[in-house]
This record gives sequence, structure tokens and C-alpha cells, in this order.
Amino acid sequence: MSWWPRLIVALFMGICTLPSMAQYNNFATPRFIPKGPNDYDTTGVKRATRLSEESSGLLEREVDASTYVLGPNDVLTISVWASESVHLDLPITPEGKIVIPRAGVVSVKGLTLDKARILITEEMSKVYRSAKIDVSLKRLRQFKVYVLGAVRVPSVVSATAADHVFDVLQKAGGTLDTGSVRAITVMREGERMPLKVDLQRYLSNGDPNGNPTVLGGDRIIVPLRTHKNVIEISGEVPREGTYDFVEGDSVSTLIRFAGGFLPSGVLDSVLLVSIEDDGRHLKEQFLDLTSWRDTWYTGGALPGDLPLRSGDRLYIRAIPRWKERESVVIAGEVTYPGKYPVTPQVTRVTDVIMAAGGFTDKASIEDAVIIRTSELSLEDKEYERLKRLPPSEMSRNELQYYRTKSREVKGIMSVNFKDLFENNSKENNPVLRDGDSIYVPKHNLYVNVTGSVRNPGRIVYKPGLGYSDYISLAGGYGFRADEAATLVIKVKGDQFPADSKNYIIEPGDNILVLDEPETRFIDIFTTSLTVATQLVTIVGVVLTIVNLSNR
Repeated sequence: MSWWPRLIVALFMGICTLPSMAQYNNFATPRFIPKGPNDYDTTGVKRATRLSEESSGLLEREVDASTYVLGPNDVLTISVWASESVHLDLPITPEGKIVIPRAGVVSVKGLTLDKARILITEEMSKVYRSAKIDVSLKRLRQFKVYVLGAVRVPSVVSATAADHVFDVLQKAGGTLDTGSVRAITVMREGERMPLKVDLQRYLSNGDPNGNPTVLGGDRIIVPLRTHKNVIEISGEVPREGTYDFVEGDSVSTLIRFAGGFLPSGVLDSVLLVSIEDDGRHLKEQFLDLTSWRDTWYTGGALPGDLPLRSGDRLYIRAIPRWKERESVVIAGEVTYPGKYPVTPQVTRVTDVIMAAGGFTDKASIEDAVIIRTSELSLEDKEYERLKRLPPSEMSRNELQYYRTKSREVKGIMSVNFKDLFENNSKENNPVLRDGDSIYVPKHNLYVNVTGSVRNPGRIVYKPGLGYSDYISLAGGYGFRADEAATLVIKVKGDQFPADSKNYIIEPGDNILVLDEPETRFIDIFTTSLTVATQLVTIVGVVLTIVNLSNR
């Protein structure tokens, strides 16, 4: 088998495995679309249940007594150290009260742990006057929180007062990709105004203010995103993206959401594109954010920060040719095949062959090729046009062009490796480009005879033999062989009529014997009928002229 098909397959696989330009994974939960009225997302339900069970009762850190608000089913431990120590584990009643033996009933409704500790200590001191009294939280209460809107599993989940909005949303399967994490609303009993939650500030920057704790009966509502009220950042940042716009956003907001700057970013001319008040015209301005490179993550005010409006876009350009890592691939009969770095406008073919340890003893140097993969995608519009035409509609020049382009291997460079390495010629030693591929096949010791011969196959190459000698060694011409249409196809694709004097047989060549064109009876009959009809017409015309002449 010729090495050309293997080369094409190898090149195709290499191109398909090039790194994609996509830089970031999308972790958004795919939206579940029900197929019927009774269809629901069982996977989402199982996931939400598992997350709820795994996170139940877990704390990220110790409870902050100054902010933790007590509620029904919290359990307090009251310790009294006196001549006779007392330790009481007392639950808070559904009315928000705690019943203390000998001290009576104390209302702790709406109080933080610190304030409840002071109040309980005062009441206990009336009974235990000289004792040391301490109040601690033994067990957190659990309560219901309603999760609604653009979440995977709208549901009622179990939570504690130490859980945050993000924790509760995860128990409901997470937000959908159509949900807005910047405009979450928390409806809370007893509060006139809903709590607005910008969860993006927590997810991007770890800002705790963007992820508040929940209380019993909270209703968390995740609205749908709108693509008409967004801000966007692109260019040399770790996380390019589009974010919902919230009043108060500024340039620093976008920078922090995007994770700062890449080292390749040009910061002295960051482009801010805004939409004018008329909603149609654009306004461009360049910002110098050089001083932000090492301070954007501090969370404080940044010099030169500007407020944003809905529709604003920020572009951070790249330093040209920033740390480009160009390389070529060499495969086949070299000592160390693989990928090798190249220096633009410097590294040549001989440099890479030397780096790969040179050719092996089995290398067919004269058949080595260089494929410029960057040119494989170039489109020949004339060839594409001719592909759509039947040969009968092509002119002679068009047909010749089409046949020539059909045999052409895209991207192949004309390099005489034998002259370059054996004769030390430096005239054709091209500079390599990123993505170039070099393939060095094994030395082929055969001539392949195919087509209409008695025993097609590979025949051992013997210097001095002509094409007819190899056909004889293959058993001679077969039935219906067209001896005048025999072709010799060279290793690199050139074709010659077998009786041409412009070539010599070399190892790896292919001798193709074509069949005689098939002549069908219907074709003969049609041609004969056409000729007969034309003769009858001519005879009729002649007789008519003769008759007219005799009158």
C-alpha cells in the first residue's frame, strides 16, 4: 500500500486534535425540558436530595453569635457553676420562647445569640445570685426555604440558619443557564422590602455580602436573564463573558468578574464602548488601567474607575505575538519523530531534521514531503465551481485544470530533500511555519502494477526495467486492456503516459493499465440511426434539387 493514504490520514488526525480556541468550560446546568405534563427531571431530583443530605448540619466555620438570629427548635445549653453545677439543654418553642426551670419563661424571638445570652444571664442571676452563668448554642434548628424561578428543581428544601443562599440553591439543583444570578430576590417574613442578592459578586470575587444567610420561610426567587440588559468584557482576561447589568456597576466590576488581567493584556489603552442615549450610536473611549494590574483584587476603590451603563462593552487588547509557541511535527523515518519548536523566520528544514536526529537507514529521502497545514483550508473557487459541472460542459482548458487540481495534494511544498541533504544544496531550504508537518516514508523497494493485468500487485524493483517489463512480470495485459492508455504514476503524484520519454521507473511508482472503453449495443444502434437519418436527409435534398433542375 502506498504511503500517501497513511500520510493523509495522519495529517487529518493531527488537525482534528489541535487545541481548540475555546478557553473555558461551561459549567452551567443544562435546562430540563419536559416532554409531557407528567414528565419531570428525575436526575435533578436525585441530585438535589443527595446534596441536601450531604450538607445537612455542616458548618463552614463557628457560628457568629453577634449575627446568628435564634428561632424555633434551636437548642440552647445553659450552664450554671455554683456550689451545685447545673447544665440545661432547652429548646426554643414555636413562639420563640425558652422555658427555664426556676427562672421562668424568657422570650428570645428575633434576638441574636449574643443578645439572648445577656437576657438569659440576667434572668438566671435572679435565681443563682453568685453563680457563673454561660449560654451556648448546642444544636441548630432546621426549617423550610422555598426555591423558585429559574432553578433546576423548584422545591422546598431543608436549611439551617448557618446556610447561605448559594447553599440552598445547590440543594435545588443549581440555577439554569437562563437564570440571572445577579438579580436574585429573597422574600422574608416580616420584611417590607425584599432582599436583593447579587450572587455573581460571591462567585467571582468571594464577596460574602453577595451570599447572605437564610431564615425560616424565606422564598428565594431566581429570575430569567434578559439579553437586553447586560454588560460585556472580552480580550485578555481569564474569563470573558456577558453579565447582567445592575445599577452601580463600574469598570472595576467587570474586571473583577473576569478575574483580572492576563499578562498579555495591553492596559494603557483599554477600549470602553458605550451606547449613546438615543440607543443607536456608539461612543468609544480609551482607558489607562495600567495601575490596576496588581491591585484589582484588593476590593477597594480603584483610580480612574468609571460607572457603567446597560450595553457597555470592555475590550482588552493583546500584546502582539506574546510568547507564541510555534512548532512543527515530523513523523516517519527519523531517529526521534515528534513535535519540535520553531523560531519564526529563523528555523529551516535542515534545523528540524538535525534536531530529530537525522534520517534512519530505511528513510526514502527523495520521497520526503512538507505539508503546510495552514494552507489546507484555502479554497480554490474555480476548482469548486468546476466540481459542480459535468465534464461535457467544461472547455478543454477547464477540463485540464480540473484534472490537474484533482491530483494535487493541498499544502505540499516543493522541496528536493535528496538535493538538500545528499548534495548539500542550500538553495531550497525553506523557513518553517507554525503547524508545518514533515513526513519521511520508508524506502520503497517495489513497483506497483495495477489495473487490467493478469496478476496485479507489487513487483520487486529492478534498475533498468521499463514499464512493459513490469507488465510482463505481472503476467501481461489482461482481457480488454487498453495498451495505449497505460499510465505511470510517480510517488509524488505526477502522471505520465507509459510510452513517454520524460520519466524513468523508480521504486514506489505505480503502473496503471486502463480498460478499453466499453461499447454498448444501444450506443452503436443510436449512432447508426443518427448517421442513417442524416444520409436519408441528404439524399432527399439532392433528389429535390435534381427534380427542380429537370423542370
